[in-house]
Amino acid sequence: MSFGDHLEELRWRMWRALKGLAFCLVIGFVLDSIGDQAGLPWLGVGKPMLKVITEPVESQVKAFYDRRNQETKAKLEEARKNNPEAKIARTSPLPVKMPVSAFQNAFKNIEPVDPNMTHFEVEVILTPSEIDGIAKDGSRNADTGRTLTGLGVMEAFMVYIKVSLLCGVVIACPWIFRQMWAFIGAGLYPHEKKLVRYYLPFSVFLFVGGCLLCQFVVMPSAVRAMLSFYRWIDIDPDLRLNEWLGFALVMPLVFGLSFQTPLVMLFLNRIGLFGWEIYLAKWRYAIFIMAAASALLTPSTDVVSMLWLFVPTFGLYMFGVWLCYILPPPKGLLGGAPEEEEVGV
Repeated sequence: MSFGDHLEELRWRMWRALKGLAFCLVIGFVLDSIGDQAGLPWLGVGKPMLKVITEPVESQVKAFYDRRNQETKAKLEEARKNNPEAKIARTSPLPVKMPVSAFQNAFKNIEPVDPNMTHFEVEVILTPSEIDGIAKDGSRNADTGRTLTGLGVMEAFMVYIKVSLLCGVVIACPWIFRQMWAFIGAGLYPHEKKLVRYYLPFSVFLFVGGCLLCQFVVMPSAVRAMLSFYRWIDIDPDLRLNEWLGFALVMPLVFGLSFQTPLVMLFLNRIGLFGWEIYLAKWRYAIFIMAAASALLTPSTDVVSMLWLFVPTFGLYMFGVWLCYILPPPKGLLGGAPEEEEVGV
């Protein structure tokens, strides 16, 4: 094929991949609409996935405030133990009605004088910090508030479109990767095209596996590490939904693509372009390239997110070296053109 034919093949494959993606997006929108009308929110694609994507930051922010409240309570208890005579700022007595069942749980084998009594009144005296902690705990446990907030009129709509686009890419990834490998196979020898059929299922598996690993393992740890800086400088986090999704949507895709590294290395090894000796000898250059790519591809500017992408990618690179070592190319293929009889295999 000439250079112009390769460009035409690329245009055609990209167009087919985009049509597959658009089809999956339409299916996702239809399922979301049917799920809302039928009262089955799990039937949709975009809305359920939005909860999955926001869950790491929601849970980690709640854990952040829970740890802060526990530290505040511990400090108050320590202050009371060290100096019982110290005056700690307290509120005026607050009348509270407590159910009898709570009293019976606290003091076993005690029954009220009046068997018809359901509640009794007590006076509670709390410090301002205790009141603030109780109010925040109640808000988070009752799920009346959200950690992520939106500030623009169009932000909710754009967030839904972004989440739907990510879901469409994941659902359509078998078709998209099929078009990608078909374009690569157009420039290969007949015996090399067989590798495309073999590697396509593994390519899809690695992409989905990278997305799942990022979402359920890397993202909670990354959020916890980033929130630790808020705790260190003693500032309350106030996170925006759009900014979080800019990070949470790109990272799974980047991880999914980076997980193609060992497969691409093995493919280039099997067609005779590079051997495991070359990969191992150039590991320093690989570290530099992967570090630069991790810094450019991660949407945030912190080093923690960059390392979360760089470390697994380098591990996959070394795994690719091992695969190339145990699966060498056919004899006489590495370092030269394939012989004529091998082309017809």
